[in-house]
Amino acid sequence: MPGAVQGDPDNYISLLSAAQIETLRHVFEHKNSKQIARIMGVSPHTVDERVRRSLKKLNVSNRIEASRILAAHGVFDDVTPYQPLTYQLIDLGSDAPPADADVGRSSFKRIFDIGSPFPTASQPVNRHGLLERIIWPILIAFATILAFSALYSILVGLGRVLK
Repeated sequence: MPGAVQGDPDNYISLLSAAQIETLRHVFEHKNSKQIARIMGVSPHTVDERVRRSLKKLNVSNRIEASRILAAHGVFDDVTPYQPLTYQLIDLGSDAPPADADVGRSSFKRIFDIGSPFPTASQPVNRHGLLERIIWPILIAFATILAFSALYSILVGLGRVLK
C-alpha cells in the first residue's frame, strides 16, 4: 500500500478513537458521508472531520486506504459499534407505521408539518432541515410576542378597572 502507515501499524491504529474506527468501518462498507452520518446520528461534516483526523493519524492520503489498513489488521472484526451521546428512549417500539399512513392527512398539514424541536419518541434526534431550523425560532419569537402582548393587555385592563 503506497503511502501507508510506516513502522508498527498498531501504534498508529491505537491513536484512533472509537468514533473514528466506526466511521472508517462504514467507509470500508462503501457508505458515503451522508449515509454514515445518518447511521451514527451526527452531521456529515462531523463524519468528514473524523475521516480527516484519521487520515492524519494513519499518515495516508484517502479514506479508502485508511479503511483498508484497519481491515487488513483485523480492527473491524471486534469493533463495538459507536453510540453517539443523544437523547434516546429505552423502548421506541419496533412497529413501523403503515405504508398508507399519510393518505388521510390534508395537504395543508403536510406543508406545515415541521415536527417538534424537542426529542420525542417518534423523533429521538434532531433531523430538521434548513427550513425547519429557520421556522422554529420565528414561531417561538412570534408566540413570545403574543404572550407578552396578552399579558400587557391584561395589566392595562386591570389598571383601568382599579382606578
